[in-house]
Amino acid sequence: MPQSSLMTWLNKPRAVNEPPKSDKVSPEQHEPGSNDEHTSTESDDDCPLENGPMIPSNVTETATKQVLPPTAPKGHLPPNVDFRSCTKQDIFHLKRLTSLLLPIPYPDSFYREIIEDLLSNNITMLAVWHDDPAAKGQEKGRLIGAIRCRLFAHSPVAEAHEHFRKGPMLYLSTLVLLSPYRSHGIATQLLHILTKRAIEDYGISRVGAHVWVANTEGLEWYRKRGFREVRRESGYYRRLDPQDAVVMQKDVGPSDLLPS
Repeated sequence: MPQSSLMTWLNKPRAVNEPPKSDKVSPEQHEPGSNDEHTSTESDDDCPLENGPMIPSNVTETATKQVLPPTAPKGHLPPNVDFRSCTKQDIFHLKRLTSLLLPIPYPDSFYREIIEDLLSNNITMLAVWHDDPAAKGQEKGRLIGAIRCRLFAHSPVAEAHEHFRKGPMLYLSTLVLLSPYRSHGIATQLLHILTKRAIEDYGISRVGAHVWVANTEGLEWYRKRGFREVRRESGYYRRLDPQDAVVMQKDVGPSDLLPS
């Protein structure tokens, strides 16, 4: 869908034409596929995907050793978790969480855009933890995970095949979750919430992300959620070895509006 017609149709803040390329971490870019928090897929509901290189598990274990882990069965959302939009007061904690789980720094503009741009804020979501489930909605809670996306007018893959063009694409910039909270479907729920919102508000037809080629657990996490490999990009992660990225995409539609 051409950008001009997209903007007329959506009447929303301008979407970026295509995902960023290279590993220069710009406000529009994400380092995909790695993570201690996205990378290990302990179960179908685990979170593997941090769009960034893998981090040794002991890093997050040490940093979060005093965090109270969920007691709910694996695959079930604990009653203590809540999902909400990002506010200015959350940025400091979001920066800390992202820097802990991703080895590549993001500029201040990456975070500032979340607060200053309505579209960016609408497709950013936080997962917060309340020691007392009854406190949900009454206090901010402790930040344990987040997803930050961008909206592109079309899929770069579809650009080369005119007859495949359907609509805009939701692009996963970062997806992070502290390791003690994995295996409870929290990352999956973050993805589902924003996918549903982007379908309803912007008419997206697909969701996409870059994943580091060596992040096998992250790739498997995406595949279990209906993503498929559409191509590979050489030299995408210049600071990593190997440097290649796998482009993963998933077509979405009315069925994705159903409860997860």
